[in-house]
Amino acid sequence: METLEKNHLTNTLGSCFRQEGNITKFGWVVLAMLIAEDLTARLISTQARPEFGLLATQLLIWVAFILAGVLKIKLSPTKNEAESLIYRVAKYLEIAIMAIFLSMMYHGFIFYFVVLLPISSIILSRGFKESVPFILLSWLTQALSQFIVLNAFSRVNQQGVFSHDLMLPIAITAQYLLFTCYGYILGRVQREYVRSQEENQILIDRLGDKYVQLEQAKKEIQSHYEKIIQTNEQLEEANNKLTASLAEFYTLQQISQAISSIFDMNELLKFVNDVIIGVMGVSHSTIALCHGPQNHLKVQVSSIFDKKELAIVSDYINSDVLKPAVKDGHSMIDNQVDPDEYPFTRGRKIQSLICVPLIAKGNVLGIVLIEHSLPNAFHNDNVRLLEIIAQQVSIAIENARLYQQMHDLATLDGLTGAYNRLYFQDNLQIEFKKAQEGNYGLSILMFDIDHFKRINDTHGHLFGDLVLKSIAAFIKKKLRKEDIFARYGGEEFVILMPHTTLEQVVEKAEDIRTGVSAMIISDRVISASVTISIGVSSFPLTADSQMNLVKSADDALYEAKRQGRNRVCVAHKKTGSMEEDTAG
Repeated sequence: METLEKNHLTNTLGSCFRQEGNITKFGWVVLAMLIAEDLTARLISTQARPEFGLLATQLLIWVAFILAGVLKIKLSPTKNEAESLIYRVAKYLEIAIMAIFLSMMYHGFIFYFVVLLPISSIILSRGFKESVPFILLSWLTQALSQFIVLNAFSRVNQQGVFSHDLMLPIAITAQYLLFTCYGYILGRVQREYVRSQEENQILIDRLGDKYVQLEQAKKEIQSHYEKIIQTNEQLEEANNKLTASLAEFYTLQQISQAISSIFDMNELLKFVNDVIIGVMGVSHSTIALCHGPQNHLKVQVSSIFDKKELAIVSDYINSDVLKPAVKDGHSMIDNQVDPDEYPFTRGRKIQSLICVPLIAKGNVLGIVLIEHSLPNAFHNDNVRLLEIIAQQVSIAIENARLYQQMHDLATLDGLTGAYNRLYFQDNLQIEFKKAQEGNYGLSILMFDIDHFKRINDTHGHLFGDLVLKSIAAFIKKKLRKEDIFARYGGEEFVILMPHTTLEQVVEKAEDIRTGVSAMIISDRVISASVTISIGVSSFPLTADSQMNLVKSADDALYEAKRQGRNRVCVAHKKTGSMEEDTAG
């Protein structure tokens, strides 16, 4: 314990001595600056003029100060008693030289505090008692040097080396008394610091004992740990099997929920594709569905985002290597993929793949293709899990198709493929509310076929149906994605156009009218041309409610018929009267 305390004290003193060496080097620079300051002050002053002898004396004192500092730095006070004594002498010389130099300066009384800085480092490193001799030495040196300067060099004094002010010795003594008080307080802080360091060392020793005890306990724990490891390995093996089963169960549960809640085909397949990537941990997953009588595969969703790579997959997805999965409904696995054998993998460095067919009611609906950039990435359990997923996906695809058919029957007109009146009314309410909240234009275009009864009576109802289908097909090509085209009843149709002003809908109506009048409708036996009459209205210029929007457009349509048909009429601004915009 005593050895540790001595080593700790030695380390502390050595650290303080290194800092004291830095202070000494700083003192060399300060003394050089003071020489320059004294020379400058004497050049400026009219009472004191610089003398070569005085400057030479100051330079010699500076050199002596440096030599004393070098001697002090080279001798550590902790090595042996002889060197420690020489160190103390060098320290005394350093302080005495500094005090003598300050006494010879023209403005030396301003810089007396400089000699106290080295003494502060002694207080911090050794305590206040050790610094008392140095404080006395500094005070005596300054008093004696000042006395010598005032009395022995009176001629120099008359030139302004120092003032004859008798209060100066008293001021110096007061300065040292104040510094002594400051040093005493600083010494108390140093003692507290040393005491805290000793207490910390005691705590460190106690912690060392605790560390030895902990090491013994660690060895006992290690032996128990090794036994636990053996047991844990057995549990880990069982846990892996359980995790795999839970993953399969969770995947199937997620897909089952999707089947019951997602009826949009694309949305469903995107969800399933994401689940497959997450569960199988593959690089890419692609779902392709069969189309047409030849069961031609078409990529529906894929995790491949690069357009060029996706184009290669789309172009070669129908290669012969995948025909067993499409025609015979057989799964396939390959852990050593050759790009020449699988052309859809070119440029993507695919090493392993699995292809599983999607089968519902004995019919192949498509395939699920998963790929990995590592060789030997898949095994038979992966194929089995993907086949179970494929069964669920096949059911989901079949349900989505049935839902789409039911949705089409509920919302589409069976003859023309346009939306029915009920769908139009529901969306009119939605779009009108959006237009009110967004403060944008919502326009409606209503038309019917001129003399349609005459066409049915002259050429028959089958030709009349052909006319309706032909006009509907032509108009669909003219509309935007957000426009809603519906059969309003009989030969009457309506188009709802969001974000469209009155001027824009009039231009669109005229374009449609002109295009229909130029059509020749033929069934290889009968050929005929038809015209349409159109009425348009727009929120907020000609209607301020959804009911007025439809009614004003209908009134404009009848006005077009009254004026001779084959023309566009526009509802008047919120008055219900009509004005002719364009005549055919």
